[in-house]
Amino acid sequence: MVEPTRAAFFDLRDRHRCHRSRRALRQAVERHRSAGDLLVLVAPRDTLEQPHAAAEHGIAALGIGADLVVRPEPEQPACPEDDPGVVTVVEAIILLGLDASRCFGYVDHTDGLRTLSVVGNPRVVGPDPELSEHACSHGWPMLVEAAPSSHPPDTP
Repeated sequence: MVEPTRAAFFDLRDRHRCHRSRRALRQAVERHRSAGDLLVLVAPRDTLEQPHAAAEHGIAALGIGADLVVRPEPEQPACPEDDPGVVTVVEAIILLGLDASRCFGYVDHTDGLRTLSVVGNPRVVGPDPELSEHACSHGWPMLVEAAPSSHPPDTP
């Protein structure tokens, strides 16, 4: 078996994502799986005490299993207090011998912005206005764009 040379890190915490977000995430997961990429779920801190809660988050909630689940430790050395996930992602990239420029990151919450800064292919998921603004200013792709606030979305 050939070792993967790329990984997709899914740091997803929004349990109430819209239908378009879920569909876009499923498509992204399927693309990465078919390309032979390693699928990594970055489980939220609260799943440290409740391992079964990981199934309610991220790609597990979409019915697609991850190849690897990593859980940020809140007491990591040199860890930003508000986002231990970034340290966990960097450690995983190093331990797996991956090139960060060939890794993907998917986040749907503003705490995950640092995670997007350490991968070469950041992706914003969902219509969060702060994430959307960050994505626009950095040229990052958005899986589901925010609807303009001045008028209702044009849906059929």
